[in-house]
Amino acid sequence: MSSIAERLREFRAAVGLTQREVASMCGLGKRTIIYWEMGEREIKCSKLIPLVNEYDLDFNWLILGRGSMFNEEIIDESRPTDFEDERIDEQSEPEVTHQWEEEPRIFQKEQEDVLPLIERLRRKQ
Repeated sequence: MSSIAERLREFRAAVGLTQREVASMCGLGKRTIIYWEMGEREIKCSKLIPLVNEYDLDFNWLILGRGSMFNEEIIDESRPTDFEDERIDEQSEPEVTHQWEEEPRIFQKEQEDVLPLIERLRRKQ
């Protein structure tokens, strides 16, 4: 299991922030972030709240190493997705159509994983 210092470094690299930028967001000096990431100083969790809020960072992941780096968007499984509404009867269409219906599910999951990160990065700019 990684330490909080390693997770802070991992987060910073994932979103492309410098130590100076993290320090500025947290209201700290750059040197403090350097010491934190080196494990030479105890990290004050309350100082990390601006990062958690700005990037929808999962606090449990950052502090305890549980879960994923970013908070997951809650998806209503009971609500049909766009491609399920337009589903064609499988018996009336050739096999190629059936294969095509399966692919959007794969791409939808990838989009669900990537789109929140893209939106966070756009808000940052």
